[in-house]
Amino acid sequence: MKSKYILAIEDDENDITLMKRIFQKQMPDYTIKYISDGEEALNYLRSTQFKEELPRVILLDIKIPKVNGLELLKNIRGMKDYKSIPVVMLSSSDRQDEIQLSYHLGANSYIEKPKTFTELCKTLPAMMDYWIVYNR
Repeated sequence: MKSKYILAIEDDENDITLMKRIFQKQMPDYTIKYISDGEEALNYLRSTQFKEELPRVILLDIKIPKVNGLELLKNIRGMKDYKSIPVVMLSSSDRQDEIQLSYHLGANSYIEKPKTFTELCKTLPAMMDYWIVYNR
């Protein structure tokens, strides 16, 4: 049986609060685990706990402290056991160089963070449906 959790690597407390609310109301069958910096995320990725239950999707922000999201993505894709986990870059950046580099490093998708809660309420469930329900 596949896991029922999403890993979000995000340092913005407001974004985390909004995502928690959306998951609780619109996707109650899934839990979301948050990690707020790249170094902590890297340690978690190397842990036995992570290896025993892989997330269905990793949501990854680019601008996170200690180890940025692009460097973390490079590390994730360098770990052969994790290549099949979808990694969705969810970032406020709309810079084309960061978008292209994300895909070059192995991101499955790049989504600019919605600007409003209403947009996030539409985008996040649709994105999760795609990666969890439709993309098997």
